[in-house]
Amino acid sequence: MHKECAGARLHLTALPAQDGQATQTRLDIEKDGQRRTVDAPAEMSGYTAVGLACVEDAQGTPYFVVQYGELPYGCAFCEWFYLYDANGKQLTHSNPPVRGEGEAQSPNNDEYSQLIAKLGIKHPEVDDIED
Repeated sequence: MHKECAGARLHLTALPAQDGQATQTRLDIEKDGQRRTVDAPAEMSGYTAVGLACVEDAQGTPYFVVQYGELPYGCAFCEWFYLYDANGKQLTHSNPPVRGEGEAQSPNNDEYSQLIAKLGIKHPEVDDIED
C-alpha cells in the first residue's frame, strides 16, 4: 500500500514470513525520483508499521502519519502514531512506549498528540495495511 502526500509517496510493504503470515513491514519514501527506506523508531523495536495517513497543518504543510503495532493480529493496547515530514523525517517519539501496568497499559502517544495539536492537525483515519 502507499500514501501520496504533496509530491512524496510513502510505501508500506508487508514482508513475507516463513509461514506466510507477515509479521514485519518495510517503510519506504519516494520523493523527487529517489526512494529510500525509513527506519522504524528505536523504541518500536519488536513492533512494525501497520498503517498510513497523509495530513496537512493549518498552513497547508504536508505530513505523514504512520501507525505502529503488531502483525498479523495486533494487540489490545498497541497503537502508536508517529508524525513524519514530507521528506520522511521522524518528528515524534514514544518514550517509554507503554504507560501503566497490567490491564491499565496504554500506548504512549503523548508527543504525537501534543505536536498535532500545536500544528492544528486533527488525528486522521489511518489506512491499515490489511485493508
